[in-house]
Amino acid sequence: MKPKRQSHYRQRDLAYAVLAVALLVAGYAAFRFLFYAGDGAVFAQESILVLLGATATIFITATLLNRQTELELRKEGSVLLLEQKNAVYMAAIETVADIVEYRRYDDELVDALRVLNHKLAVVGSRDVIEAFQLVLKRLLSGLSEGELSEAAAEEVMHAIAEVTVAMRMDTLSEIGEDLDDAVRQIILSNSHGMERIDDLHCLDPKTH
Repeated sequence: MKPKRQSHYRQRDLAYAVLAVALLVAGYAAFRFLFYAGDGAVFAQESILVLLGATATIFITATLLNRQTELELRKEGSVLLLEQKNAVYMAAIETVADIVEYRRYDDELVDALRVLNHKLAVVGSRDVIEAFQLVLKRLLSGLSEGELSEAAAEEVMHAIAEVTVAMRMDTLSEIGEDLDDAVRQIILSNSHGMERIDDLHCLDPKTH
């Protein structure tokens, strides 16, 4: 979607540039004709030159202001979209984490997740949607047995780690940056590290 949108903007800018050149050529020809038509009348020629300068100044100023306004609106729209994405992404992760913590089917949480899934379909990238689909499959598989087992919960959190990577890649792409493999491995390693911490908690005698 993004390359198509940029191509659309480039085509429109090119059309504006061609139109501007055509208007400048036509305006120059018209003023040139009027200038030489007033040959011998100095005041008329000076008036034409002043009018030509004023017209050129107004045209250039209007073009620059229009371009600046367009860029500001485009930037503001990108910021709003990025904020909306981040809000939906964080809510999706938190809702899945709550379901995993609760370990049983909860109507309220599942309803919230259903709504978030639709929101992801609107603002999420293809990688995010595909990664989140795996999360839903693992949740469905685990909850179909009545409640999430420890192994099923770990599988869901593994899938959430992949979703996190996809979300980070999508967010960085909006600001023109990329996610390298080293950062991806760190994110996935952090997920496994948290699981080992949970295992230590289960082994702690004080928790029993």
